[in-house]
Amino acid sequence: MANIIKEILALLPEEKISAAGFEGANIVLYTKDKDYFLDNKGTIKKAVDEFKKRIELRPDPSVCLDIEKTKKKIEKILPGEVGLTNIIFDSQRSIVIIEVDKPGLAIGKKGSILSEIRGKTLWVPLIRRTPAIKSELIENIRGVLYVNSDYRRKFLDKVGHRIYDGWMRGKKEEWVRMSYLGGARQVGRSCLFLQTPESRVMIDCGLDVAASDQEAYPYLEAPELRIDELDAVIITHSHLDHSGILPLLFKYGYRGPVYCTAPTRDVMSLLQLDFVKIQRGEGKDPIYTSDEIKEMVKHTVTLEFEEVTDITPDVRVTLYNSGHILGSSMVHMHIGNGLHNVLYTGDLKFMKSQLLEAAATKFPRLETLMIEATYGGAENILPSRAECEKEFGKIIKETFLK
Repeated sequence: MANIIKEILALLPEEKISAAGFEGANIVLYTKDKDYFLDNKGTIKKAVDEFKKRIELRPDPSVCLDIEKTKKKIEKILPGEVGLTNIIFDSQRSIVIIEVDKPGLAIGKKGSILSEIRGKTLWVPLIRRTPAIKSELIENIRGVLYVNSDYRRKFLDKVGHRIYDGWMRGKKEEWVRMSYLGGARQVGRSCLFLQTPESRVMIDCGLDVAASDQEAYPYLEAPELRIDELDAVIITHSHLDHSGILPLLFKYGYRGPVYCTAPTRDVMSLLQLDFVKIQRGEGKDPIYTSDEIKEMVKHTVTLEFEEVTDITPDVRVTLYNSGHILGSSMVHMHIGNGLHNVLYTGDLKFMKSQLLEAAATKFPRLETLMIEATYGGAENILPSRAECEKEFGKIIKETFLK
């Protein structure tokens, strides 16, 4: 697929496309032709059907309406009852994010309002629900992403080239190796390292908060692991025993993608900042700072559950709900051209609870299953959920009465 963009462009009217590039595994095309942006006559769908990749057409930033004029247009087009709270522009990608209290009303019947915004502003509108509670952390994360919009565009294009430009290491052997760099026969510092002849992928990079400094971190000095050769990192969920050492990779120079769900990105950033604060409070020099956490955020690619994406030429990833905490996922890796399929569960919860759905149990294909086994021993007999909820309710009542 080294020439995938060239092959896609061959299917489209050449004069209509002003630029083309990657956003990770997705292909993005830009056009200066207003009519083609609003109605491409099915040519983009034809390309999607042909290549089985996500292909998106956007207006070239040069033809988008002025930002201030666009704000006024959007405010005029949206019905007053949608509860408009914020309009955010991602100028490099020709995207405008519109936050409202009632997303359904803002989209309109069969997307009529979105179509009107597109037609009158030549921006790509994305509707988001206004958070019920304003979060300073999430605002800061968004700030990092928007301030570094130009960098992000170039970074995601580089990620795409790694995926599509063909085999870099040149070995056509077929094998898969999974090494534990932490988390084997212990609780904490979960870290796995996947190798194929072509790819180097890390799954989780955690901290053992109960261990001494020497034994708290994964074996990042393992001879087969070289930070400058690492293609991607996948984080299952935000707890520090799975994500706490991730910013240290960026301190060591890693600048590749981090794949996880959006809630995992946000919550792990909060926990990592808290970890830095605790280390300072204990009179220690933090092993990383907020600067490395910001670098991590800049390089994070968020995925939805069951969204399939290539991350290297021979590894395709799908995240499935693990039911453990908000945003927690199991990692399904399709390796090679059907060579092998691996699922690493991370922490999981098999049954539905009051807050979260049960872990997913159906996968298209699976040869190897790696299950998180904390509290999975024969002697780990825990109270029933009903007993736990009763005790939890009792503690809440007693707390409020004090």
